[in-house]
Formats: sequence, structure tokens, C-alpha cells
Amino acid sequence: MSPIQNFEQHSRNLVEPDITIQQRLQMAMEVRDSLEIAHTAEYLNFLKCYFRAFSVVLIQITKPQFADNQEHKLRNIVVEILNRLPHSEVLRPFVQDLLKVAMQVLTTDNEENGLICIRIIFDLLRNFRPTLENEVQPFLDFVCKIYQNFKSTVSHFFESGAVGGEDVKPMDTLSSSSSDQALTLGSAAAGSGQLNPSTRSFKIVTESPLVVMFLFQLYSRLVQTNIPHLLPLMVAAISVPGPEKVPPHLKTHFIELKGAQVKTVSFLTYLLKSFADYIRPHEESICKSIVNLLVTCSDSVTIRKELLVALKHVLGTDFKRGLFPLIDTLLEERVLVGTGRACFETLRPLAYSLLAEIVHHVRVDLSLSQLSRIIYLFSSNMHDASLSLSIHTTCARLMLNLVEPIFEKGVDQPSMDEARILLGRILDAFVGKFSTFKRTIPQLLEEGEEGKDRATLRSKLELPVQAVLNLQVPVEHSKEVNDCKHLIKTLVMGMKTIIWSITHAHLPRSQVSPSTHGNHPQVLVSPSSNIPAAQAFKGLREDEVWKASGVLKSGVHCLALFKEKDEEREMLHLFSQILAIMEPRDLMDMFSLCMPELFECMISNTQLVHIFSTLLQAAKVYRPFADVLVNFLVSSKLDVLKHPDSPAAKLVLHLFRFIFGAVAKAPSDFERILQPHVPVIMEVCMKNATEVERPLGYMQLLRTMFRALAGCKFELLLRDLIPMLQPCLNMLLTMLEGPTGEDMRDLLLELCLTLPARLSSLLPYLPRLMKPLVLCLKGSDDLVSLGLRTLEFWVDSLNPDFLEPSMANVMSEVILALWSHLRPTPYPWGAKALQLLGKLGGRNRRFLKEPLALECKENPEHGLRLILTFEPSTPFLVPLDRCINLAVAAVVHKNCAMDSFYRKQALKFLRVCLSSQLNLPGNVTAEEYTPKQLSTLLVSAVDSSWRRSEASDMKLFTLL
Repeated sequence: MSPIQNFEQHSRNLVEPDITIQQRLQMAMEVRDSLEIAHTAEYLNFLKCYFRAFSVVLIQITKPQFADNQEHKLRNIVVEILNRLPHSEVLRPFVQDLLKVAMQVLTTDNEENGLICIRIIFDLLRNFRPTLENEVQPFLDFVCKIYQNFKSTVSHFFESGAVGGEDVKPMDTLSSSSSDQALTLGSAAAGSGQLNPSTRSFKIVTESPLVVMFLFQLYSRLVQTNIPHLLPLMVAAISVPGPEKVPPHLKTHFIELKGAQVKTVSFLTYLLKSFADYIRPHEESICKSIVNLLVTCSDSVTIRKELLVALKHVLGTDFKRGLFPLIDTLLEERVLVGTGRACFETLRPLAYSLLAEIVHHVRVDLSLSQLSRIIYLFSSNMHDASLSLSIHTTCARLMLNLVEPIFEKGVDQPSMDEARILLGRILDAFVGKFSTFKRTIPQLLEEGEEGKDRATLRSKLELPVQAVLNLQVPVEHSKEVNDCKHLIKTLVMGMKTIIWSITHAHLPRSQVSPSTHGNHPQVLVSPSSNIPAAQAFKGLREDEVWKASGVLKSGVHCLALFKEKDEEREMLHLFSQILAIMEPRDLMDMFSLCMPELFECMISNTQLVHIFSTLLQAAKVYRPFADVLVNFLVSSKLDVLKHPDSPAAKLVLHLFRFIFGAVAKAPSDFERILQPHVPVIMEVCMKNATEVERPLGYMQLLRTMFRALAGCKFELLLRDLIPMLQPCLNMLLTMLEGPTGEDMRDLLLELCLTLPARLSSLLPYLPRLMKPLVLCLKGSDDLVSLGLRTLEFWVDSLNPDFLEPSMANVMSEVILALWSHLRPTPYPWGAKALQLLGKLGGRNRRFLKEPLALECKENPEHGLRLILTFEPSTPFLVPLDRCINLAVAAVVHKNCAMDSFYRKQALKFLRVCLSSQLNLPGNVTAEEYTPKQLSTLLVSAVDSSWRRSEASDMKLFTLL
């Protein structure tokens, strides 16, 4: 189509009264197709020529049409052209007139043209706002009018339309030419389609709130005058229920109705905080309307999401109280998210977060039947893999918030029974989540090791499914790990509250302080109760113990996710608290079920032993727990010590250290616990010490046990061990005499001196213990300390007449060993050795009958060396050791085939070397000195204090 050459002529032809509608339509289409001219310098000329023509066409030449005919198309094209005009400064002189034309069309025309006019009005008010404040009120009046007619509009479509869907008549509205409109509509009834008047259009209602919101932000003066009138109309509009059953041909109108109501709700929630005083009288009505819209709204993701966002705004204010009585309706899943698949997958996270917030506020006022529905709904969601971990965490937190209200509702026997069932269901949900994590966490850790940025097989398989269902793509690995940690921590912290509540569920509430939920219970004295004494009990039932055991069977595997030291310590502490608040009987039953699996888990994660350590320190449960643990280790795990380097053997020893380390806290209790097991441990260790190739593990277990028994007074236990002392000592001494490594030797020595027995029981074996004592005094620092303490104990406790015969064979060695420790500080054992020598009272010198064994080196560290100096004074050290050995061999071995001349020279060489070592004066030669004279010189050369009177002792040099 050729561009328009003459704007002025063309615009005059457009408004000629004699041309037909078809011709005008053709000319309007030419203008629309040439509209790019508005972006050039000809824009002003274009407006001067065409703006008046367009106004005449819309207001004078044509009438509003309510059927899809040629005249409607002409008006639609003109309105579209006006909408596409650039909003530059060139347009400013025409803005007032354009706004009036748009308002005229909006208030009188059909909804198709009305929607375009709303956009024109919105853009004009936004872009030319300082000058158009006086033009805003007519638009607000129109909005009030359409909301005023909202109920009749609904009746028109769904009551009269339900009978005859094609008979639609225009309403008597703001237009003065309603009879002409009706006439036009009636003549066009048989046309291709009918159009709704803008004053009777749900689409117009849908678009209006956004414009009103913008105008209120822009012109705050208008709020005070319009809100009191507009607000009740909007509240009434959203409360219109609509039809219960929608015929298929009215489905579109019904969707438009709900969309208009939802947009209106969004506008009202926008007013909540700023204009709360105007909204407050309508609080209940607005909340009911929101819930009714959720019930009746179609399965449109956009509409339902907007409605849920509006609900979220309500929950952020005090108006949320109006939602509380409607909780039963909101608990239905189809109300929250609808029935469509897209809504189900997309809206559930937002919907259940909002529901959780509502339930949290009303949890105290809920009945047990309502709480049951809530637990079912949120426990199901917590196990739904299609929901994110953050939603799972929200579900877990909500159920934890319900524990206390459920517990408090148990006021009589039937309510206590029902409350306990609900608490058991929450426990089951939490344990089931632990079980899920037990399977998924190894995969998560494996993915982390393989690389966070590399796509995993799981994500490759899930991506196509997510694309089809419009689901979120997999989150990055670090976020997934953090979400898992957050959820696991929530579950672990909640288990303490759940188990405490179930444990006390059948106690009268007057006997339990409500402030102690999750802490150690405080049982109060109650003189009377409505519950029979036989039915009031404290603890878990058998099925509840089975459920709770899942915390140990599965929950401990979740701790592998916590790698950092601080968070790992915190999680172990929280886990220990769960077990520490349990009743002793329940704890014994639970660990009896789980101990084998726990042991295997601790092999791979040794930090779990800290849970056992904490339980052994807990005053309430250390007795039953120690009993179960010792019985398990003694009955089934002593055989692993045959391989002392295995992880299982190290774990067994570690656990025994914890057990025997806790003995000092309550000796009397632990004596009863250990009494059946200590003889068995002794017997097994002695048996395997002689049969196993490397019995280090059994010896280490004996050392741990001996140390613990030595630190406390166990009369019954030590009495039971008296028959085993001699076989044990025989075994230890036999192993000491055999080929043992250094580590095993030190261990055996310590065992010999720490035998678990009173000194009176050891008296018959005291002589046999002396050799281990001497070896200890010559051993490492730990052994020296043990030896000194043992010897001091014997010296202080025993009569010398009994002790001296026992020590007779080793007294010299004992004294020499003590002498070896007489060293000044900072040597640690000097003072103690001196003290012991003093306690011996002179006996340390009485037993010195044998000569001391002194060390003697056959060859000095540095032998005889000769210094040779050559010009210019360069010295060389020439070692003579080999030369001396050759010379001695030549002189001593007479049968060797060596000439006597060389033997004489060798003797002279030895004389010179010996004289140099003895520092003899002058030169010594064979011709000048006889052997006797040489002996005299030798004696005179040494210190006089070392001389002997016997001259015959110098015969040593006769050979020389």
C-alpha cells in the first residue's frame, strides 16, 4: 500500500459525510499502516491533520457498537491508532482532548475498545501527570460505576445467560444514547458475534485496579475522597459468589469473573497497611472472600498465584485474624492449589508456606481432629520429593509447633490416648525422613566429591521431566547440602521435644510443668487426678520404642554430612540430648535393638562415639546405657581384638575406655554393672594372649580395665578376681620372657604392676613381681613413674622383715636403678628416687657386695692419630689404628713367617705409640731402659692417688 502523500486532504476525506463505512475503514487502515510517520519530524503535522478527524469519527460519525461489524472495526482501528501515538512533547498540546476522547469511548463503547482506552488513559496519566490531575476524577467515577454494577453484571451473564446465552442487551449506563445502542445491537444480533459494553465487562474490571493503584500513589489527595466510596463497592464485588455450576458456554465468562475479583483482592491487600482504618470494618468479609475465591477459582496458575500472594499480604498484618475461623476450608489441598497439574506442581511451595503460617497462629485453638488433618497433610508433604527441602523444613517446623498444643489437650483418658496417637504420627514422620536421608546422603556426598559443577546422572535424568512439568531446575550442590543440614538439624532438635512429650503423654498435666517441654521433666506433686493410677504411666510403649529406634538406625547416618568441627560437635550434642531425656527402660530397649548397626556406623564415623561418652556422663541414663554397652561388647565384640590394627578393634578399645573412664563417677553403680563381665574379660584376654599371634589388643584392654579398677575400691569385684591373679601373673611373666616387641614389653610390665588386687592378695606373688619392678625402673618415663610409685607403696605398707627377703635377689639392681635417677632438676624423678633411698634407711649400702658392672669400650671413639706437616705448613691427620693392629699381630704371633727384623721394628713402633699415650717423659728406646725402669716411669707418670703398693702389678709390661 502506497504511503499517504497529503495528510490534510486525506484527513478531510476521512470525515466526509457522503462516503460509506467501508471507505472510511479503508482510509483508517491506510493511516494505521503509515503510522511510522509519527516517529519522524512530520509527527506534529500528522497530529494537526488527523487528531480532529479521529475525534469526529469516534464521537460524531460513528456510534458505539456491540456487535463485530464494519463500524466496530473502524472505531477499533482509530482507537488503536490513538494508542500507538508516541508520547513525546509533540503530543502535549493534544493530551487534554485525547484524554476526553478516550474517556468518552471507555464509558460508552464495548469492552474491546474500552480495554485499549484504559491503556491510553493510563499512559497519558503516567507520562503527562503534572497537568492532568483534574482529569483523574472522571476515571475514578467510572471505576466506581462498574463496581456498583458488578453484581448485576454477574447476574446478567450467569442467570439470564444461563437460559439464553445469546440474548445479551446493553445496560443503561453513562451513555445518553442507550436506545440507539440497543437498536444497533438488536440489528446486529444475527451478526458474527456480540461484544459486551465496557460498563458490563469483567475484563475492564480486571484492568481498572492497577490504574487506580497508580493514581492513588500519584495523587494522594484523591485517596481521602474516593476510598470511602470505592472500598465498600470493591468489597461487595469480591464477595459476589457467582454460579455454583457453570455451563460450558459460560466457562470463559466465569474465568474472567474470578480474574476480576482476584485483581480487586490484590488492590485491597495493597491498601491494608496504608489505609488500615478504612479496611478494618471489612476485615471478616475480605478474608471470607479470599477463601471463597480459592474454593471457586479456576485452575489458572496466574490467577491462583496472585490470590496466594494477596493471602500472604493479609498474613503480614493484623487482618489475618479473619482467616482463623476458615482454617477447615484451607486445609483442603484442592482449595489451596486447585486440581490442575500445573497448579499442583507450581503453587504448592507458596501455598503450604502460607498454610503453615496460618496454622502456627491458631495452633492453640485447634481441635484434635483438626490437628490430625494438619499432621497428615504436612507429613505427606515432608516426604514428597517433588517439593524443595526448604518446604520440607517448613513442614517439619510446623509439626514441631503442634507438639505442645497436642500435649496440652490431653486432659482426660480419651484425649490423652488421641493426643499420644498424634504425637506418634509426628514421630513416625520424622523417623521416616531420617530413613530417607540415610539413603540420599551418601549420594549427595559422592556428588560433592565428583565435583559441584559437573552434571550428575540424576540431574540429566530429571531435567526432561522438569521441563515438561514446568518444575524448577536442580539447585547447585552447595545449596542442596546446606538445605539438607538445615532440615536435619530441625529434625534432630525436634526429636527431643517429641520423645519427651510422648514419654509424659499419660501423666496428669498437673504433675508435669509445661515449661519443661523438651528439657528434663519436672514432676510436680498432685494430690488428686482424674486418671486412674493404673493408667498413668511414664515412658514409651513397645511400638513407640520401635519407631524411636529409627533415630539411631537412620539418624546417625545423617551426621556424616556435617564435616566442620563446630557444627559436628553441635549435632552430636543435640543427638545426645535426645537420648539423655529418655526413660532408662526405654533407652535400654532402644539400644538393644540398634547396637549392632550403631557399631558398624561408628566404624566409618568415629565421631559418633562422643554420643556414647555423653550418655555415660548423663546422670539419668548412664546406668542402663553402660549395662547395654558392656553386655554388647563382651558378648559379641571381643573377638575383633585378634586383629588389633583393624578399625573394629580400635573402636572396641575406645568404647571400653569410655566405660572404664566413667567408673570414677559412680563406683558403686559401676561395680554392680561390671561384676558379671570383668571375670569374663580377664578369662578371654588370658586365653587369647597365648593363642593369638599378636595379642596386643587384648593386652590394651587389660591395661584399660586394670587402670580403672586400681582407681576405685571395688570390694566385691576384686574378691571375684583373686582366683585369677596367679594365672594372669604366670601369663604375663611368660610373655615377658619370650620374644616381645618394645610396645608389648612396656604393656606387660605395666600390667604386672597394676594387677587388680589388694596388696594383701598380692603378697604371695611379691617376689615374682620384683623383676618387673626393676625393668620398670629402667624403662620409659611412664614405667619409671609407675615403678617408683609401686616401690614406695610397698616400702610404706610392708614390714621390712617381709619386704627384704622378697627383694633380696634384685636389691642390687633396684638400688642401682634408683641411683641412676639421682639427677638434678628438671629431671622429674630425681627427688622421688632420693626420697625412696632415704626410706630404705641405709639398706641401700648394705647390699652392695658385688662389684659394679662398669662400661668399657674396647676401642676409643678416636684412635691414635699422627700429625704430618709438609711445606708450606700443611698438616695432615694420619690414623695409626690399623698400623697398631698390624704391629701387635707381628709381635704376638710368633709362628708367623715374618723376619725378626720386622718384629723388632713393630715392637719399637708399639713402644713409641704407648709412650705417647701415657705421656712418658723423653724418648723411650729399647737400648736405654730395661723393663723395670720402664715400669717405674709408667707409675710415676700417672696420678699418685691411683698408685698401688704392689710393684708386681706392673708385670704387664714385661712383654714389652
